[in-house]
Amino acid sequence: MTHKNFQAMREEIDAAILGGEGRHFLDFHFANHNEFAQEFIELICVLEDLCPGAGCATVKKISSLRGTDRAMYEQIVQALCELIIGKRFIEAFPADEGFKLDWEPTDMGKANPEFMIEGPEWRVLVEVKCPSLYEYEIKNRSATQQLPARIPGLKDFISEFSGAEPALPLDNKLKDFLVSAERKFSSFGEISVPTYGLLVVCWTERMFEAVSPLSNEICGLLTLASFYRKDGEVVKFAHVSGVVTTQHQSFLQRALAGRRPSHLMSDLDYGSYWTPGTPANPIFSPNEFAKRHLPQEIIDVLEAVMVGHHLDPIASPMDFIIWLH
Repeated sequence: MTHKNFQAMREEIDAAILGGEGRHFLDFHFANHNEFAQEFIELICVLEDLCPGAGCATVKKISSLRGTDRAMYEQIVQALCELIIGKRFIEAFPADEGFKLDWEPTDMGKANPEFMIEGPEWRVLVEVKCPSLYEYEIKNRSATQQLPARIPGLKDFISEFSGAEPALPLDNKLKDFLVSAERKFSSFGEISVPTYGLLVVCWTERMFEAVSPLSNEICGLLTLASFYRKDGEVVKFAHVSGVVTTQHQSFLQRALAGRRPSHLMSDLDYGSYWTPGTPANPIFSPNEFAKRHLPQEIIDVLEAVMVGHHLDPIASPMDFIIWLH
């Protein structure tokens, strides 16, 4: 059933996307009012109902990302990934069951996560990250060895053994995401129900590139062996209950190009991962040092598998990789 405010919102979004100066990467979708455009409008209507002002602010943000350079496209993908994750939580924890959505919430500080869901027994702060990986992929496309994690001495050994430099880990990206999430989550005070902090990282199909820096037992950022230390002590992100890594960056890019993966019901669908033949499940990396461990019901809503338990190596922590070109 079409939302009661669909037509008015459609006109507003059309004006914002199609009426601005210069090209917009979503021009095609809204000019043709295809399935993506209609789903986007419906979702913005729902967001505006649940959190007045949030839907319109999201439209303003996305419509301002104009131009044809890669950076603009990646920012649009980031914003849409935030909506995909938000939509999953909205559907799983509805208002008529006592849950309340707060989009871009703040408390004691100005820094805010993407959204917060507050229910009768808990509240969860959710930060969504969708990093730019294009330059890394171009630079390392021909590499025959890859180091997904910062294992002491392994880079020098592989370089000497093979005579070629391996592709290096993206661990600093993950470290920066955790630092940002900790800063945002820690600005929220205690209330009568427990508060959890969840970082969702929307990656490509190579989920091991994110999972390895987080959970590799030799150097993982969420383990006692973490490479990130200050004054010799492991930096503990106490307000981050854990990290879920997904492939939504790849899924969304394919959907926007008209090649939506078959496990998605729609372009902005989170997807289902338990059916045979679907991509690997999202991966949950718990934080050893978290003040509170994420409730299983939230992990289940995201269909995430505990790190190290998935049979597909593409979703598992690794030490090194040899690519056969």
